[in-house]
Amino acid sequence: MSLFMSYIVGFVLIISLGIFAISGPTLVFFILFPLFLIMICNSGVLSQNESTPSQEHYIDANTAIEYSRLLDKIMRREKFYLIQNLRIDEISKHLMLTPKELDYIINQAKHKTFNQYLNDLRVLEVKEMINIPEYEDCDLKCLAEACGFSDFKDFENALFRVLHTNSEDFKEQYLEHEA
Repeated sequence: MSLFMSYIVGFVLIISLGIFAISGPTLVFFILFPLFLIMICNSGVLSQNESTPSQEHYIDANTAIEYSRLLDKIMRREKFYLIQNLRIDEISKHLMLTPKELDYIINQAKHKTFNQYLNDLRVLEVKEMINIPEYEDCDLKCLAEACGFSDFKDFENALFRVLHTNSEDFKEQYLEHEA
């Protein structure tokens, strides 16, 4: 409720009570009543939708999927996932969302946490880099670090989740051998 509306409600109340004289107590009432109404409305006491469930996340499933697609395009184009220790608030700015909204979108559309999403993209990047000639002398730990992993154990966990393989078998499976 706005301050202006609160003053109107207070004025109507004063008129309806028949207090026409502007005396000290009436003036105090006229000044404090709107502030009291605003305080009550902001505290949720006079909430209109008390019976409805919490609308903490007002993003519907279709909107979450659209934002998810947009996030995928941005991440693939800009390759933000290569940055070690990337935080959700740094990415949410690019989508003009709050970190909580982006987290909700990733959870709803991809059924993952933000870190799982990043690590999945990083694993796919390692899979691509393994066959680039400039990286043929790099071991898997070096490739994982170049793709944004700060801990090799995180890489191994993500590798198993995404490609269902371990680090020992990964290089054999995905390294293209020249014939």
